[in-house]
Amino acid sequence: MKIVDLSQSYKVGMPLFPGTAPISIKQIAQIDEGGFRVTDFHAGVHVGTHCDAPAHCIKGAKTLDEIPLDTFVGYAVIVDAQVDCKKAIEADVLKGCDIKPGDIVLIRTGYSKYWGNPKYIEDSPYLSEELAQALVKLNIKALGIDFISPDPVESTTAPVHKILMGSGIPIIENLNRLDEIDVQRVFFSAAPLLIDKSDGGFTRAYAILEK
Repeated sequence: MKIVDLSQSYKVGMPLFPGTAPISIKQIAQIDEGGFRVTDFHAGVHVGTHCDAPAHCIKGAKTLDEIPLDTFVGYAVIVDAQVDCKKAIEADVLKGCDIKPGDIVLIRTGYSKYWGNPKYIEDSPYLSEELAQALVKLNIKALGIDFISPDPVESTTAPVHKILMGSGIPIIENLNRLDEIDVQRVFFSAAPLLIDKSDGGFTRAYAILEK
């Protein structure tokens, strides 16, 4: 089998959604000084490759610790939506995709190649509300995207987040390397850290391919 790492690395200076506090990573103990090394990491839970729980946008909805782990693990269908500018991804991208109830859907735009470039945030694509509603009707269990947000970055109402999360569908944002997968259906995992009462969590996302 082949494992494809679909995560972005956590680094100081990494791309962040506008308004997000910068992350901090520093060494607070060194081997030469105390015999061991310790890294101190501070960040909001919605940075890098991470999972959004419904509580992120819906008052009283489930937090990350209340979502079954298998929601983030299972077979995923990759949906191609090749875009290279700021635009809505419409529902017609689902045509010809064999999506079954309980599948995870991964939207592949190729936009992860702009990670670290201002274009990644400033010109990011997003989902149309019609596409979000179509995904709800398909009864998927989670959605993954290789860009920063399913809503326009400048949106103050986050309608796509609310459509998905109002139906209990968590979102995995900032995926990477989806272009290295050459099949439409793949075994996928984005199991997040188990953070009590959290509206999101860091994840190490990956796909497993059979050789």
